[in-house]
Amino acid sequence: MCIKGNRIKLVFATKKDKKLIYEMLTGEEVIDYMFNDQHPVPTWDEFNEDEPEIFFSGKPTKEGSYLLIYYNGEVIGSISYSNEFRKQVHSELDIWIGTNKYLGIGLGREAINLLIDYLNKEYLIDVFLIRPWIENINAIKAYKKCGFQVIDNFNPEFFYVGDDLKEYGDGDYGKDETINLIKRI
Repeated sequence: MCIKGNRIKLVFATKKDKKLIYEMLTGEEVIDYMFNDQHPVPTWDEFNEDEPEIFFSGKPTKEGSYLLIYYNGEVIGSISYSNEFRKQVHSELDIWIGTNKYLGIGLGREAINLLIDYLNKEYLIDVFLIRPWIENINAIKAYKKCGFQVIDNFNPEFFYVGDDLKEYGDGDYGKDETINLIKRI
C-alpha cells in the first residue's frame, strides 16, 4: 500500500526494510543532524529491539508504521507515525532523509503533509507532535513550514501515560535539548 503525492510516494515498510531504514538514519551524510557524543548513534541491535515489529507490517496500523519515502523511483528516506488514543489523541511523527542531495527541496515537507492528511482521514487524528533535537535547525524550519508550532511549556503528561511517560516524556534528546512542536488541524 502507498500514499501518493505530487513528487513522492510513501510506501508502508516491511520487516525486510528495517535495516535500510536504520542505514538511512545512521548514514554518514546526515548522522550529525541527529547524533553526537552526548546523543550516540543507536546500534543496529538497539534500533531493531526498540522499534516494534508491527510498525513494519507493510500496511497501515492504528498503532503506527514506518513508511519509505520514494522520489523518482528511489528510496530517499523514512517517515513514521506512532498514534496515541489514551490521553490526548495524537500522532507523533519522525522523519529522516538519507542523503544531503534531497534535503532542502521540500520533499520532507511533502512527506509530512501527505502523512498528516492520511492519518487525519483514516484515524480522525487532528493533533500531531514532532520532537527533534534542538540542534537540527533546518529540520525545525521545515516543520514550521508544515504548520508546526513550538510548544514553550510542553507538558508530557498531556500526551503520555505510564511507561510511555517515563520513556518518551523528556524526548530523545532530554528535556533541555528536545524541541517540542505541535500541529493541530
